[in-house]
Amino acid sequence: MKFEFTDYHIHTNWSSDISIDGPSFNDYIKIAEAEEINICFLEHYELYNIERDKSDPFYNGKIDDYLEEFDDLKGTYKFILSGLELEYYRDRETELLEFMDDYEKELDFIGGTLHEWIYHYPITSRTKLLQLLEKVQMKQVIDDYFDISRMMIESKIFKNICHLDTIYRYINEHDIKPEENCDISDERVLNLGRLCIKNKISIEYNLSGFRFPISRPFPSKEIAKKLKSERAKFFVGSDSHSVENFQESISKVKNAYEFLGIID
Repeated sequence: MKFEFTDYHIHTNWSSDISIDGPSFNDYIKIAEAEEINICFLEHYELYNIERDKSDPFYNGKIDDYLEEFDDLKGTYKFILSGLELEYYRDRETELLEFMDDYEKELDFIGGTLHEWIYHYPITSRTKLLQLLEKVQMKQVIDDYFDISRMMIESKIFKNICHLDTIYRYINEHDIKPEENCDISDERVLNLGRLCIKNKISIEYNLSGFRFPISRPFPSKEIAKKLKSERAKFFVGSDSHSVENFQESISKVKNAYEFLGIID
């Protein structure tokens, strides 16, 4: 790559949760070039949504359009990476493995992720999470998140895992307060991180938490420091969904590299 630091987690209007008139590749590229930072476009790729929602940017095999559009840009810009944030489904591991076989070599970077295990109830949407909590007890939601995250890591489908403890984006002392029977101990997150270490999987140091009331990265600085001492490998991502997010995160990305001692 051209520059010293890389933000591995940028979203454009190729992601389903961004409107069609949202930020494009070029919107980010201009800023990244001026700020001298490499960027990886890590667009949401969710099998269930792609199959059922015609408005999904990847509906009807449009991943090839994504790759073609990106290839045209890579000829000009040497500081951009193509990627996907690939949603994990415990009941579709075979299809995910087949997808990796078909596209892993076509992309620069793929991050495994867990936003939802009940279709249409992503825990990274406050509205949808509250709707889910009307149907399922909070303890069960948190337990399910950690259980399925463990399955995702143990599946060995992915070489990289995004935001280990994003379940706490809204469930935290500053927002939707955890109930007394919920296990929100650091040990649960550490155990996921240690499982990544065991399976030689890189962990994202995701900075998006600074945009929410929790006001910390995923995982926390303390947990990341502990995992780093146990030889975890990290990559850094702002999880930007707008150019404003990206601009505000650039200094944080660079500081995170120094904190984690990463040489990209």
